[in-house]
Amino acid sequence: MYHARGDYDQALKYYQQSLSISREIGDKAGEGATLNNIGQIYKARGDYEQALNYLQESLSISREIGDRAGMIPTLHNMAHLHIQNGQVEEALKKFIEALQLARETRNAEGMLNVSRSMGILLCQLGNKKEGLPLLRQALQLGRAMGHPGVAQIEAFLRQFEEED
Repeated sequence: MYHARGDYDQALKYYQQSLSISREIGDKAGEGATLNNIGQIYKARGDYEQALNYLQESLSISREIGDRAGMIPTLHNMAHLHIQNGQVEEALKKFIEALQLARETRNAEGMLNVSRSMGILLCQLGNKKEGLPLLRQALQLGRAMGHPGVAQIEAFLRQFEEED
């Protein structure tokens, strides 16, 4: 709630409490998810180095416990962080791994989010041959799920198709 409102100090305070509790009770999945959220706070603040540290720790825990579903949002967030840092190739690697995991685990939300983000990036890089099908896949999933981001995906598709 505080995170969504942009109250990062308050959000960080509660995430730190959550992290302490997760560690205290041995909830590794909760620990990984909370580290991912803390990474997002640091990203929103523009502290990309600290954000990456938290995301890497989250990913490490998810790998350690075999939480493939938990790896998807962390890899997705890492990809966006790499884009912010101008590391496009590294971002694409993270997107590819996240999309593969989403498909393997039949995680529709993960497939939608990663397909959308990766499709947009590829189209922006001029690779519409690979980017547009990903956006179309995201749109199809979004419609099937009744996802609130459908209009945004449609707008991106129109934009990139009109550029041809």
